[in-house]
Amino acid sequence: MRGIRSRILRTLQSAAAHSNGLLPAGGARPPMTEKCNVLQERVPAGAEAVPDLPTVSDCGDGGGDGDADKENRSPEANPRKAKKMKMSADDGASGLCYRRPELESVTLFDPDLLAAFRGVVDAYYAQALEKTARRHPADDEDDDILAALEDRGVDPLAGLEALCPPGGERAVVLYTTSLRGVRKTFEDCATVRRLLDGLRVAFLERDVSMHAPYRDELRALLHDDAMPVPPRLFVDGRYVGGADEVVALHERSRLRPMLRRAARRGAGEAACAVCGGAWFVVCGGCSGRHWLFDGSGAAAVAASRVPCPGCNENGLVPCPLCS
Repeated sequence: MRGIRSRILRTLQSAAAHSNGLLPAGGARPPMTEKCNVLQERVPAGAEAVPDLPTVSDCGDGGGDGDADKENRSPEANPRKAKKMKMSADDGASGLCYRRPELESVTLFDPDLLAAFRGVVDAYYAQALEKTARRHPADDEDDDILAALEDRGVDPLAGLEALCPPGGERAVVLYTTSLRGVRKTFEDCATVRRLLDGLRVAFLERDVSMHAPYRDELRALLHDDAMPVPPRLFVDGRYVGGADEVVALHERSRLRPMLRRAARRGAGEAACAVCGGAWFVVCGGCSGRHWLFDGSGAAAVAASRVPCPGCNENGLVPCPLCS
């Protein structure tokens, strides 16, 4: 037992001696090598790249086998270039030209931008007016056909029945309806109207559903006790026909020669300044009520009212300028 005890004491004393020789006094850490003692310098403002970061593998005395300490090493850092955008007064000159608006001005938009936009709009508007004012090429061909017919003494209206509506001696009169009760009738009226508009012909449209005298005129012209179905077209005091006849003449290129004496409607011409193209205006005597009242009491209102003599049953009068 004494031999074993003495042997253990000698082993402990030798271990203490070895530990005092390895560690410095006071428990201080060993000094770092030059590679681990890397000072991080401040990166200048205009620098484009970040310096390489130190790794754990760089630290140490470099002695010994490198494969023995693989588990204690970190992967190599892959530095990436950091791109910094630098905004300065010099860079603004090479970029988009933008002037900061003045807060005291009427508008907060850039005056140069507004002026450029206004110039583009004016140029486009002038170009559009020039295109609309230019004559359509088909008009020249029609004029040649009309000149040839006049030279040969051919009347395109020959053979048509002479039926002249009031005020239609030298005009194009179209009787239509604006009611959509019968779909085919309404579509036929729209078809003939589009044909005349496409030929740029100035015509008088008379709506038989809005004005009773127009219905009486059409019934008297066609000598029909029943109401004729619109549309009905009259040219220079001649009866052309309904929608089927007008479309057939247009497909055979015979409608345009019939309208040779009709007034032309200018390209882009605005509607009537009085009625706006509605052909009717509200009666000013009754304000569109079609009834006039005297100064009697409320009890005798129904007995004292009289129809307005200046308008139709709808309180409208034909436009004095275009009808």
